[in-house]
Amino acid sequence: MSDNTNNNVSVNSKIVNESMKNLIIRFVLPIIIVIIAARFNKWIGMAALLVYLLILVYVSRARIYTIIGTRKYGLGRLDEAIKWFGRAYATRLAGTRTAVNYSYLLLKNGELQKSEAVLQKAMEERPGDQDIPYLKSILALVLWKKGELDQAVEMLEEVIKVYRTTSVYGSLGFMLVEKGDLEKALQFNLEALDFNPRDSIINDNLGQNYLLLGQYDKAREVYEKLLEKAPSFPEPYYNYGLLMEKLGNREKALESMRKALNMKFSFLSTITREEVETAISRLENAG
Repeated sequence: MSDNTNNNVSVNSKIVNESMKNLIIRFVLPIIIVIIAARFNKWIGMAALLVYLLILVYVSRARIYTIIGTRKYGLGRLDEAIKWFGRAYATRLAGTRTAVNYSYLLLKNGELQKSEAVLQKAMEERPGDQDIPYLKSILALVLWKKGELDQAVEMLEEVIKVYRTTSVYGSLGFMLVEKGDLEKALQFNLEALDFNPRDSIINDNLGQNYLLLGQYDKAREVYEKLLEKAPSFPEPYYNYGLLMEKLGNREKALESMRKALNMKFSFLSTITREEVETAISRLENAG
């Protein structure tokens, strides 16, 4: 057995032991105390149970706030989700993943400095946490929005070596296209497609990549399949509109651009509403 395997076994044993210890402290011992108290006097037992439940709710409040915040986000209530995740984060009981999720919501809401501060603090306090690659995948988005594209790409290229997810493939695929090394980007976006052929962002990255390379037939094939799924973000419609403009189909280009304008834009959108409006004006005036 190798040293690495021995280390992994040791780490796993520590995790199991820690989990068992937490289980005993949080649940087994209190229940035993409640049972003993109830045998002595049922009212004391009920009081002990009530106190235990109140303590349990208090120490679990970060998790409760996170569940509520996740629910609010699922309903499209970003402001409310940020408030609940902020409460979870403020307890100082939340894990790294909760801090990163809070940071992501702040970033999506355009609160760039606050988002970065949350990430940097989490990274300083827990540098060896298992969720650090996830943290860096969001920090790379912060760097991109700050205009530090090279640093963002470098960070994601390190992250993807140990943390391969659809989101990381989507972010890095777009950023490589944005950097302008289109052949390198194409190789990566084809790899991303193999990783998750159904993801809309990955397909949009590939379609845009083909478009910028002048491979219009391949771009059209990608976008026509993608648009059949009616994606809910503006980029595919905008890029397909640009493709139709290149192919001389002004009506289809306008139709697609107008669809893009009806989609929801966010701080993390890779195009702006103004860019789409400018493209529509250009196409209308060309007629």
